[in-house]
Amino acid sequence: MSDALQTLDDEAQNALSPELAPAPLFKRMVAFAMDFILIVLLLQLLAHFMPSFWDVHTQEEFKNLLQQATLLPKDEQMDSEEMARFIQQSDLSPETYEMLMAMVVWACFLPIMYFFIGERFFNGKSLGKATFGLSSVPMGGENLPPHSFRQFLRALCKGLSALLLITPFLLPGLMNFLFCFINRKRRCLHDIIGGSLTVQQTRQADPSE
Repeated sequence: MSDALQTLDDEAQNALSPELAPAPLFKRMVAFAMDFILIVLLLQLLAHFMPSFWDVHTQEEFKNLLQQATLLPKDEQMDSEEMARFIQQSDLSPETYEMLMAMVVWACFLPIMYFFIGERFFNGKSLGKATFGLSSVPMGGENLPPHSFRQFLRALCKGLSALLLITPFLLPGLMNFLFCFINRKRRCLHDIIGGSLTVQQTRQADPSE
């Protein structure tokens, strides 16, 4: 699989406009850290406000579940099988199960949409990227129209990878971002899937100056 991804990367680099160069890696890391912190805050807001859409009994049952979960040993909290067994043995009501499943779906959906909105509607810029003047552009050049499906695939891969970083399954998510260290254009796996490159935007000279 790694050979196939490297081949895609090499082919895309052959089509890359010579004036495009990858953005500084340090800026990309700090920009992603800002995005990651914002996503974590949004997930916390989701966990805080979403139970209010269910009845009081469901909210209380959910609160008790969280309190019991905090009493578990740290290694069990990080073990997905142990947590699944814990939830199963908690004998939750169907409404609470429904709420938990809804929270899981929304937790997966939120990071993906965060990155997709930046890709699609803000010229390849998340809030972190915009802070440092970075943007993701098609590998063929900045003037080419981006493909919405490739943008969604990029956001899907990046969003899920960011989400995995706060779960026991952080290794696959980490590998996505570490992929930039083994190719010449410093492209993460989500860049290759999206056919994009993150660049430093340059200030256009004003003809009147």
